[in-house]
Amino acid sequence: MSLNPTAKDWRLSANDFARGMKSWQIWALMGVSDIRQRYKRSRFGQFWITLSMAVFVAGIGLVFSLLFKQPVAEYVPYLAVNYIIWTFMAGIVSDSSTAFTQGTVFLRQDNLPKTVFVMRVIVRNLIALAHNIVIVPPVFILFGVKPAWATFLMIPGFMLMLVAAFLVTMLCGILCTRFRDLPQIIANLLQLAFFMTPIMWRADQLGENGWWVTHLNPFAIFMRIVADPIRGHVPDVADYVSALIVIAGLLAITWPMFARFRSRIVYWL
Repeated sequence: MSLNPTAKDWRLSANDFARGMKSWQIWALMGVSDIRQRYKRSRFGQFWITLSMAVFVAGIGLVFSLLFKQPVAEYVPYLAVNYIIWTFMAGIVSDSSTAFTQGTVFLRQDNLPKTVFVMRVIVRNLIALAHNIVIVPPVFILFGVKPAWATFLMIPGFMLMLVAAFLVTMLCGILCTRFRDLPQIIANLLQLAFFMTPIMWRADQLGENGWWVTHLNPFAIFMRIVADPIRGHVPDVADYVSALIVIAGLLAITWPMFARFRSRIVYWL
């Protein structure tokens, strides 16, 4: 496949993006419908998302605080924030592999913007994040974590994360539609990334020789600019620069690919 978009390709891709953003009612409704369908006829419904997260944080937090010899009052809030943010990032990457194949019926019957199906994935995971994040205030109150002004720094960090999420969903959606073995590869890579990202362990436990694990790991970079402010820590400027570099790299790869192969997605379904 030659990656060489024409001027027409660039124009159509920009038009797709503009139409997709204007069609917010469609992708918002799709995202909400996906969550409702997942928990259809369930007694607790969507709140199973919250209950599952609460049980995981409580169980793993108590056990691993003893394993790592960490005070429970420090470790459980650390784990709660990290795992909630990780669940959002991993959910985006995992769901992106079926972003277009899941919309086969719509794409074959109507000329909907491809961007709609990218935003559908993001909305679906934002709803799950909203259900999970409600755990944080009770955990902070229970363990005496005081709010700090640095918490507001999570806003720019989260905005950068959403931009990266959009680009990753677009890129993985295109590649996984064309190459159907990729979803399994992505699932395995996510398992590896989970253990290589400071979610249940702290970065300082690696020592100086393990700096590359956290500084060259995109998941760890976005974790620092979102999770650290929630806990009241101010991220380094270098972390924001690293996030921007990751986004620039994704943009340089994703947008030309979208412009070149946007029209072929429906034929790969």
